[in-house]
Amino acid sequence: MIALRVITLASVALAFGPQGPPAQYPQGCALIIPAYPSGSDTCVTYEAVNAAFTQARDRVGLPPVNGKFDTDAVGRLGTVVHEASRILAAQYGLSKDAIANGLPLIDTTKTVIEGYCPPFLMTPECEVSRYRSVTATCNNIEHPHWGAAMNGHHRFLAPDFADGISAPRASVTKKPLPSARLVSSYVHSDDGFHDHAVTILLVAWGQFIDHDITLSAETKDHTTGKTPKCCDGGTPHENCLPIEIPANDHFYAQYKQRCMNFVRSQAGLRYNCRLGPRNTFNQISSILDAGTVYSNGEETQEKLRTFKGGQLKMLPVFEEQGMKPLLPLKLDEPDEGCIRPSEDVYCFLAGDPRVNEQTILAMVHTLFVRNHNHLAKQMVEVNPHWNDETVFQEVRHINAAMVQHITYNEFLPMVLGKEVMQRHGLILEKNGYFDGYDPLTNPSVATGFTSAAFRFGHSLLPSTIERWSKSHRYVGSQRLSEMLQQPYDLYKGGWADNYIMGLINQVAQALDNSMTQEVTNHLFQEPGKKWGLDLAALNIQRGREHGVPGYNTWRDWCGFPKIYRFEDLNGIMSNQTVHGYKKYYESPDDIDLWSAGIAEKPLPGSMVGPTFACIIGKQFHNFRHGDRYWYENGGWPSSFTLEQLAEIRKMKLSRVLCDNSDNIDNVQVYAMVLPDHEINPRVPCKSGVLPKLDLSKWRDASYHSSPGGFAPFK
Repeated sequence: MIALRVITLASVALAFGPQGPPAQYPQGCALIIPAYPSGSDTCVTYEAVNAAFTQARDRVGLPPVNGKFDTDAVGRLGTVVHEASRILAAQYGLSKDAIANGLPLIDTTKTVIEGYCPPFLMTPECEVSRYRSVTATCNNIEHPHWGAAMNGHHRFLAPDFADGISAPRASVTKKPLPSARLVSSYVHSDDGFHDHAVTILLVAWGQFIDHDITLSAETKDHTTGKTPKCCDGGTPHENCLPIEIPANDHFYAQYKQRCMNFVRSQAGLRYNCRLGPRNTFNQISSILDAGTVYSNGEETQEKLRTFKGGQLKMLPVFEEQGMKPLLPLKLDEPDEGCIRPSEDVYCFLAGDPRVNEQTILAMVHTLFVRNHNHLAKQMVEVNPHWNDETVFQEVRHINAAMVQHITYNEFLPMVLGKEVMQRHGLILEKNGYFDGYDPLTNPSVATGFTSAAFRFGHSLLPSTIERWSKSHRYVGSQRLSEMLQQPYDLYKGGWADNYIMGLINQVAQALDNSMTQEVTNHLFQEPGKKWGLDLAALNIQRGREHGVPGYNTWRDWCGFPKIYRFEDLNGIMSNQTVHGYKKYYESPDDIDLWSAGIAEKPLPGSMVGPTFACIIGKQFHNFRHGDRYWYENGGWPSSFTLEQLAEIRKMKLSRVLCDNSDNIDNVQVYAMVLPDHEINPRVPCKSGVLPKLDLSKWRDASYHSSPGGFAPFK
């Protein structure tokens, strides 16, 4: 029962805000863990914390940080912090609960750790301003680090590490879990069913917004600067966690492959570098703020801007043909996330480094950079007295609002369905302001969401990506595996439009436990090789190494009955899946969340089953209710006027396609849904059904140098 007492203590301490534990602790005590029901309380002393940190620092090694505190430095310090937690746990005999819920309450600013903690994890001074900060700090005035870039991921549930600190999750029977590839090859084979309603654009949009809200720090080899190789013999990197491939694997056996490369994410840090189990680190803001377009790093954002007329840099490849420009070239570290056929070929530079992961993702990035410049050009005409900075910031504000609106108005209704949207408070207002901003809601993205639930889209991936003509005729297709990290088709004149037309005409795969072989056998396959990685196995292994609890724990958290026998899963998922789980897992408590989540039968009107609907619904609730700059909010300097808000509410993704393609005349009203004469007809871009954004509502008649002066206050 000690666990309950620590949790109670945690809730008491959290009520005191980020300052730390209650003031009534005896001198020298950093944390008291109450004894229950009898015996004496345990006092974890500041002295012990200092000694544990120093011991861990000397053991792990902590080279001095010169200049910039990069993710490698964060990873090292993060490792020292969780190793210090391990020393304290052993010294005081702490339970898993005390490690997860007690240790993070210790005020590390009163310890030697403070001297090592980077400034971005300390408390900044906040001012209320019209525009979001680049890194999203100070979105929440009381908790300035909530949702900000370069902070630890949030958790809905305490982590489940085998040793309570950092070892990947193990079976409840203490045995290792089955190989992630074994589960993938049996449960997630390629059945190729098609969904009946959604287009590939929905899948691309899901990836685009995923890259807006999470970027885990990846481990790089200290000498080469590349992803460590864990299957090549020699001394492996300390973060190696390769996936075992069974000897009789139906695919890899023919290539004599027994090991799949897999590297753990860098260890992360909490606010104030607080103690506790290993945590992952989000390099970008958790908030839907169009960071994919603008970046959440100040240096990158500067690289993306022209500093003239509020515009972003672009590459005018097809100017002579009168076609729209592409994203700028990635000239720094050109091989990063990019397979280059030769030295003179470059990938693209965007607000997010994963832009080149696949061609249609690069296409969505391109559309929203074009949209920024399209709006900036009009804004200069409406407000010629505004300087570059004001135009840039106001258009960034509008573009981010459009990303939020499209996500909640077009994407989530298809993924979750109306009933789940209502349950989680996700239905948008039709007019007036939204009054649901809650400064006690943390918008930070949670590990169970990023490492499992929001990866549901991987099940929707097709094996080929189609190109269509402006008259909605099929033109050709490319294998998905050949488009990963090589987006060069966009350098071919007219192909950008063909891909856009493909996005709105090609049907997505069904959301089920089936995955295309293009990503279960050929992911990131290098040219000339016959095999690649397995995305399903990577997802399963990622959940385990991030300490994501098993499927049953999440069912319980969502309020669903727990599964005690494998047979209880019948009806929730297919018989074959249940058979696979029974064959390979020791206990129903061991089943991995991602695997079972996509295997659940979808709820009526929804693309996902109840457990993923619950996790995704909760996360998007927090994104809306916990974002002070949410586009529907009123009463803040950042708020739009009601007239401006009415303009943003008219926006559809199909309008963005019309405005920012070269030669597209007509599209269906809802671009993420297949066209249908009755319910989703194709309409001309010129028609009133797809109104343009009327920027005259942004006319600054009072000639302010910035629009802060006309923000409405309730």
